[in-house]
Amino acid sequence: MKTAVIFGARQPFGFELCSRLLERGFEVYGIDHHQWITEEQEDNWLLIGRNANLRYMELEKTDDTIHQALLDERCLYIIPTLDYLNKNDNGVRNQLVSQLKRIAEGKRARESLLVIQPPSIERAQSSFIHSFNELLESVKGNHQVIEYSLASSFAEKGKSMALVEKNGGGNWEKSGNLPIYQDENFLSDAAKDVACYIEKEKMLELNE
Repeated sequence: MKTAVIFGARQPFGFELCSRLLERGFEVYGIDHHQWITEEQEDNWLLIGRNANLRYMELEKTDDTIHQALLDERCLYIIPTLDYLNKNDNGVRNQLVSQLKRIAEGKRARESLLVIQPPSIERAQSSFIHSFNELLESVKGNHQVIEYSLASSFAEKGKSMALVEKNGGGNWEKSGNLPIYQDENFLSDAAKDVACYIEKEKMLELNE
């Protein structure tokens, strides 16, 4: 079985996805960034932190690397861009980009990446997502990249994803509700959809 390597593992969506995959018995390696972890997130992590299938690493500098720890493993790298989009922290984004560049340059057997994208309107409005997607194209040359849009899973349930930009700062909200990234029901449902997709497509099974 492959290891699910989840970036932003303690962040709102990343944490929900870690929990969902652990519930299904998958091996999870959580990656997060030291400077944006809150006390509340540390408390939440205690709910899953003792799970035998969970490992964890924090990145503190741009030149930190996860690859030595995962050298002998086949992995599915999972990048929920929603968490990185909603926190306007260039240092953390640079750490993510650095890890993605290392994956792109890797000479090992083909790696697999699952990039969980916000709805297209948010991608179009974000310079970070634009530059991130340009780098993603270079990864596709050597590795398998699957892009999963959160809008598609909600469309299947008939839920409205008519979002509006809030204050020009990258926080989008459903009319009359909480900002989308703070909506616990949204996060829980979306993480469940992604976990079901991963399981259905057998993305964590070794097929070579």
